Amino acid sequence: MKVLVLCGGESAERIVSLASGDSVALWLAEAGHDVWKYDPEAAGKYFRADETMAPEAIGTAAPAPVAHGEYSPQTVRGLMDAFDRIRPDVVFPILHGGRGEDGTLQSLLDWVGLPYTGPGALACALAMNKHHARLVFEAEDVPITKGFVVPYEKMMDASFVREKIQKTVGFPAVIKPLNGGSTVGLTKVFSANEVAPALTAVSVLGDQALVEAHFEGREIAATVVAGAAYPLVEIKPKEGFYDYTNKYTSGRTDYICPAEISPDVTRRIQESAVTAFRSLGCAGFSRVDFLLGMKGDFVCLELNTLPGMTKNSLVPKAARARGEQPPELMQKIIECALSGIQRAG
Repeated sequence: MKVLVLCGGESAERIVSLASGDSVALWLAEAGHDVWKYDPEAAGKYFRADETMAPEAIGTAAPAPVAHGEYSPQTVRGLMDAFDRIRPDVVFPILHGGRGEDGTLQSLLDWVGLPYTGPGALACALAMNKHHARLVFEAEDVPITKGFVVPYEKMMDASFVREKIQKTVGFPAVIKPLNGGSTVGLTKVFSANEVAPALTAVSVLGDQALVEAHFEGREIAATVVAGAAYPLVEIKPKEGFYDYTNKYTSGRTDYICPAEISPDVTRRIQESAVTAFRSLGCAGFSRVDFLLGMKGDFVCLELNTLPGMTKNSLVPKAARARGEQPPELMQKIIECALSGIQRAG
């Protein structure tokens, strides 16, 4: 089967996406597929599965923030040309953030009638807007922290945000882009003086921010594939929290899979992950991130519709703990795409 992997793109997570694309392509080839790779921001260049697109190292510092604009006519023409030249049986988007993960690309694929992996356009759009996702989670009893949105007209009004934090969620708090991933633009603020710089960091990426109460807990990732929960992964940074540097610097973080959590708490987190997945209309595969408190209480941070798929990413770790090697996981994801079940969202 001919598979077109889309990776790279215009977002701040571009390098991670290229690395994910390289891994996914190799695993798909191992599963017996005829694989091509294409970067929407490098029109006219096509790569085979064994041709590396990502730099040798992802990098340890968070990438420069990138504002997400609309797909340019050149980008759309490049994608349409790729579809025409490759004529794939299925498209495997692994674009992290930006127009590759917010439903824009998925809408284009729906329009041209190409099967694709991962959640559909509506599910991607809901998940990308963390406020909308939180509203759905709250309605479905998926636990979340207290929080509020900073509208665009208040983004540079630090005094307004400081006062609202003090009245609602308190310090410390987390300020992050309303749309975004890989912790790019995220800041944990411990005092009123840190609010203004945090808002400035977010403003480079978008025109709205999400402020959430800080929840002290263990970081847990729950993979969901075809509606089934996979073994949980505990993420243990050796210092600080799981920011971009700890995520992509070798040796800075330990991963425990399956997570050393009681069977009851494991079951409840997995059930919440599947509920979050279904409530947004997802299918195919996604990853749901949680924080687990000392008393067994937990909160959902977000759902990632196109999570990282590098050789060291959390989803492949969960699959291996379940007894599935990455090529088997890729085949299952392809079969979900061809069944069309992810279009339910």
